[in-house]
Amino acid sequence: MQNYHYSYLVGVLIFGAAWLACYLIGKSYRAEIRWGTLISAPMALTSILFVPQYWTPPSLFDLDQRVRVGIEDVLWAAAVGGIASVVAEILLKERLSALRKGLRKRHFAPFIVVVVVFVVLQLGHPGKTMYNTIIAFAIGTAAIAVLRSDLIPTMLTGALSFALLYFALLLIFLLLYPGFIQRYYNIPNLLGIYVLGVPIEELLFAGTGGAIWSVAYEYVQGYRLEPAAP
Repeated sequence: MQNYHYSYLVGVLIFGAAWLACYLIGKSYRAEIRWGTLISAPMALTSILFVPQYWTPPSLFDLDQRVRVGIEDVLWAAAVGGIASVVAEILLKERLSALRKGLRKRHFAPFIVVVVVFVVLQLGHPGKTMYNTIIAFAIGTAAIAVLRSDLIPTMLTGALSFALLYFALLLIFLLLYPGFIQRYYNIPNLLGIYVLGVPIEELLFAGTGGAIWSVAYEYVQGYRLEPAAP
């Protein structure tokens, strides 16, 4: 019998390797990677809402089973946030440029919208946390698109590129642990649509999350994106 006890940790290490690759390749984007990583890490606390409703992964010291938030959750959230924040810019070879000179105000309105929409949906449908998250991300992305149309190309690239990378990393993980989905996901709560064994929920999460997170730093800090100098 294959030992799955450390499977989630192995998955985190796979995503961590992708984070490290982005950090090494995207030298000019390291401030954004660090920002995305630090902001995303505390979001691991939302694991309380996902366990056991969406899944119950094996974790170090059985923390996910006991308190519903594990060490792997924090490391995974940090890695995903760091990757999603820069993958589009690395592909598009963009650079940051200030929208205006002088002191820049930070803007959080679309992200407040995400939180409010998520809370409202969660109160109305507490058993649909993953779908509530996807819808909230999509609405937040739409809000940014309306307010900052210049960021739309990066959002679209971020959605597609991060979803494809996320999908590829999950496929590598499932090659190592082919029974992980059946063992640890709450199958009755899923839509039942799979792409090469990956639940469609994961791809929708990656697409919407990649869209909003790929421009989060630029929107909050008041930057625009321009083609990098040759």
